[in-house]
Amino acid sequence: MQEAGIQKKKASSKPLLILTMVVFIAIVVLGFLRFHASRLEYLLNTVYRNIERYSTEEMELKQAYSGLSSPTRIYSYCRDVLGMDRARNVEMIQVNPVHLASAPEVESKKSWRSSLFSFFGLTIN
Repeated sequence: MQEAGIQKKKASSKPLLILTMVVFIAIVVLGFLRFHASRLEYLLNTVYRNIERYSTEEMELKQAYSGLSSPTRIYSYCRDVLGMDRARNVEMIQVNPVHLASAPEVESKKSWRSSLFSFFGLTIN
């Protein structure tokens, strides 16, 4: 009779052991998923921070560029730093092509044989 009681205890402890194992595995899997989700959240927040930082930097660079490329800024830089000033007496000089010196064109009257030999580096007398 005692053996029947022991058998009954062993039989009832098997489903309890399986249930305990399933609950333990479920807790481990859920813990891993929570860890993985928090890791992904951290990476996503890092990306959002980088996007904000880069958009702020882009806006500052656009403002700096517009300040540097404005005509008023260029004029004041040329006047203050480079020492340039507006030209007071602007004169226009016209150049006639008749007065320009032109070199006479020299036409080569070589024969085709001399051209061929000179191509290969040879000379003909």
